[in-house]
Amino acid sequence: MLSKQRQIDTKTMAHKSYEHRDVVDKLGIKPSHAVVFASEARVVDADLQQRILDRVERPLAALDEHVDVVLAVVDADSDFVEVLQRWRPRLKPTGAIWLLTAKRGQPDYVNQNELIGAGLQAGVVDNKICSISPTISAMRFVIRRRDRSG
Repeated sequence: MLSKQRQIDTKTMAHKSYEHRDVVDKLGIKPSHAVVFASEARVVDADLQQRILDRVERPLAALDEHVDVVLAVVDADSDFVEVLQRWRPRLKPTGAIWLLTAKRGQPDYVNQNELIGAGLQAGVVDNKICSISPTISAMRFVIRRRDRSG
């Protein structure tokens, strides 16, 4: 049986909203991060790209540079495993690949269970989901700690 305080805390946590947080903060983008916008199903929204570039205060990562963050918009026709496998070698040990997808009810919606399975096949694991816009959500994939080198 939960204590009365624990019950109150659980109820409060269930209703906590992160909508007030800026999407760039939700994505964990920090100044000087090496970022790539991957053109998969389509390009990352231009406004979001600019906001991220303003945050990192540097150009996009060079072709031979390891990256902190990859953002890739995927749709139902994308090969999620291939996308994750292609970008995984470019990640810094603590880097992340964000797959941006249409939310439920939107055209090209992708069931997040498909993404989770693709991550496991690609050697990465999902560890966060966030809302990008009213129509787009994102799932973050990282290299497991035990698999990180460097």
